[in-house]
Amino acid sequence: MEVNVYALETLVRDKLDEARAITARRALVMHSRPARAPLRERVGAALIALGERLGGGVASRAGAPPRPEALAPPRSCATPSASHG
Repeated sequence: MEVNVYALETLVRDKLDEARAITARRALVMHSRPARAPLRERVGAALIALGERLGGGVASRAGAPPRPEALAPPRSCATPSASHG
């Protein structure tokens, strides 16, 4: 049995055309999507948002200066008592 070269070339050409069309569609879809932030940034932002939600306020940053009320001595030690003399 002989192979029909023309039929084989036609089948190969059709397959190549189909593969090129699929590749062109994928490239078009990839370029139409906005660029995504790296996974590390997305996870970090999600953890910060979760911390703010659970803490009820703004999450503190590492290395941020302490709040003034955290530096003040307790009220019982702030003024000397007259009875300790």
